[in-house]
Amino acid sequence: MLTLHQTGLTTTPAIAPLDGTLRPGELLAIVGPNGAGKSTLLSLLSGFRPAEQGELHLDGKPLREWPIAELANRRALVAQQELPGFDWQTIELVSLGSNPAKSLVAELLDDLDLTHLAKRSVLSLSGGERQRVMIARGACQLLSRCSPTARDGGLLLLDEPTSALDIGQQQRLMRQLRAWAAQHRIAIVCVLHDLNLANTYADQVWLLHQGKRIDHGLPHQVLNPTAIAQVYAVELQHIEGTPHGKPLLALSP
Repeated sequence: MLTLHQTGLTTTPAIAPLDGTLRPGELLAIVGPNGAGKSTLLSLLSGFRPAEQGELHLDGKPLREWPIAELANRRALVAQQELPGFDWQTIELVSLGSNPAKSLVAELLDDLDLTHLAKRSVLSLSGGERQRVMIARGACQLLSRCSPTARDGGLLLLDEPTSALDIGQQQRLMRQLRAWAAQHRIAIVCVLHDLNLANTYADQVWLLHQGKRIDHGLPHQVLNPTAIAQVYAVELQHIEGTPHGKPLLALSP
């Protein structure tokens, strides 16, 4: 479980202090316009940028007190446009540093539609394929080190995981993240630009603007047309009556 206690950053880019809790099995979407502080907040949640205000706890222990090796067992971060440094095969990159069981790697490759690319050089992959490989690697980092008796599978942090994916792959990825959260009790944080993906798949949403969290809660409460129109300076229409009962946001013509 990840808990924030008036946690923030004072140096630029700053994040105003905020409280919050992310529990095992939940998917949190962080949304907001360009420059709102989404990636900075993700860096704060990961521990790569230490909190300058308040306290951030992982599993009840201050994040700053976690030894790096132990933290790697409990937290994985997939950054934007993360590029592999060497000419690895896909299966090698997914397994890198984790020493996972072959069955786990095979399962993750299948989950993200990468099995047919297992022996391909990652340097030969498209941007969307490479993005899915890095997500599989992050999941492998957590699940390969998770004790069978552990209460949850750790914390997976993803910065714009759907940015290079087509609409079909976006849907399949978000469904798979939901499945991992439920099956392995992973707490997942996604920075998303697509508000309809956040509305459809997230358990909770944090809306950021100019380094401040201006709203948080259930997706349908946070992602209302009035608030979104103001924050994004855009004209919207609300589409009701979708199959899952969740209204969609669309640009007005």
